[in-house]
Amino acid sequence: MSQKIKKRNINPTRKMDLVLRTARKLFLEKGFHAVSIPDIVKASGVSVGAIYLHFGNKEKLATAVYQQASKEFLDRLFQKFDERPLQTCCAREILADIAELIFEITEDDPEMMEYLLSIRQGYYPGALSFYNTAVFHRLEKIIDNGIASGELRPGNHSLCAAAYCGVILQAVELRLNGQLEQPLCEMAEQIFENAWASIKAA
Repeated sequence: MSQKIKKRNINPTRKMDLVLRTARKLFLEKGFHAVSIPDIVKASGVSVGAIYLHFGNKEKLATAVYQQASKEFLDRLFQKFDERPLQTCCAREILADIAELIFEITEDDPEMMEYLLSIRQGYYPGALSFYNTAVFHRLEKIIDNGIASGELRPGNHSLCAAAYCGVILQAVELRLNGQLEQPLCEMAEQIFENAWASIKAA
């Protein structure tokens, strides 16, 4: 008696997640324009038809890659914000928590952090400038509260937020490119104090 061959069912969600993560890795390594759908097919093992059926084209796939990476980052960051409501904490405490979380993500998932930083330097369909993201707008609110309370020096909240982020993100970039051998979490206090010094009240 012949037996029917059981087809292997692959979870479609897991399959598309594999495509997104593979595409993100290739975009980061080669740049968006240098990566083709066949490259992603070869690296992921997912068929051309499945990729086009789900995403439509490379531009829409790139937008989905950005959205996934941003969501993962924002979910962790806004959880930290929720733990430290703006109304009950000083700006220093919240900003220190944010820096610590960014350092944790850099160490836990350097590829994602490197991808998010790379958006500032290249073209990715659907990607927002960092200064137009929910993260930066929330930082502006924290800065506003800090200025109002006298913790931070008076000034434009966007410039202050950019100054703070500059110190934090430069440390991340140094770690990602190998110029800092020590994990960022071990240097968090020193880096934060440098960032804080750039915006605190005299």
